[in-house]
Amino acid sequence: MPDPAPLRTSLRRRSLVVLLASLVLSGALGLFVLSSVAAKAPGHHEQLRFMWAMAGQESGWDYNVRNATSGAFGKYQIMPFNWPVWAEEYLGDASADQTPSNQEKVAYGRIRDLYRWLGSWKRVAYWWLTGRTEGNEKRWSSYARGYVKNIMQLRRQAPGDGGGRPPRNDSRAGRGDWRRSRSDQKLRLAVNGRRWPDRGVISDGEWLKVHSARTKPNGVRWLQVVTANGRLGWLRQLNTVSAHRPTTPARWRDINDRGAAIPSDRRMVRPRPR
Repeated sequence: MPDPAPLRTSLRRRSLVVLLASLVLSGALGLFVLSSVAAKAPGHHEQLRFMWAMAGQESGWDYNVRNATSGAFGKYQIMPFNWPVWAEEYLGDASADQTPSNQEKVAYGRIRDLYRWLGSWKRVAYWWLTGRTEGNEKRWSSYARGYVKNIMQLRRQAPGDGGGRPPRNDSRAGRGDWRRSRSDQKLRLAVNGRRWPDRGVISDGEWLKVHSARTKPNGVRWLQVVTANGRLGWLRQLNTVSAHRPTTPARWRDINDRGAAIPSDRRMVRPRPR
């Protein structure tokens, strides 16, 4: 009679293999279910109402508002270090200007992905404020809870279409447009030319008026801008953001009149005495 021990060992091994396979399969099914839940996208108009509410909390629905401390810009107050990354992902162009139309497209794509990841509007709002994924509201700061509460209250008042979308607009700034510097930087003497030595520094957030513009063959757009104290020089459009007309534009008007009359005047391309 053959020894039954090897048979029992073989059966145990087969049972173990079947058990492990079933565990792996059930785990895979569980992950599939979880990923399916996480991947569920919100309804279009539902998202637009949330975006309307968040924009009201962030900027008062202003496409040109800029936070002087953080540099966050626009209707949804997107941080300057996030814009190139998100613009590349949702517009296919990291150097895209923050026009109203572009702001809407980028915010829509990012918020949609956040909802699919986090699963609730409250958590999306909390992430937008803090960059954190904490799901336990008791661990949120009182400020964060108030921020999220305000957005959820505004959401109940939002129009069904989220307030409508702005028309598609050109990302190329041109003569007469108002811009603001998005960082401390130096004016250049020409397109992609040398930087001014000392007094060519443009402060973060400084108002600028576009005098002319030029797009290089590589697609980079340069703006010739006039500052409030009479300097005229070149900056990359990427280093500026759109702006409202300032409340005291007379100084720019005087400069433009003088520059138009004497286009070759070198005083217009050098720092002037203050």
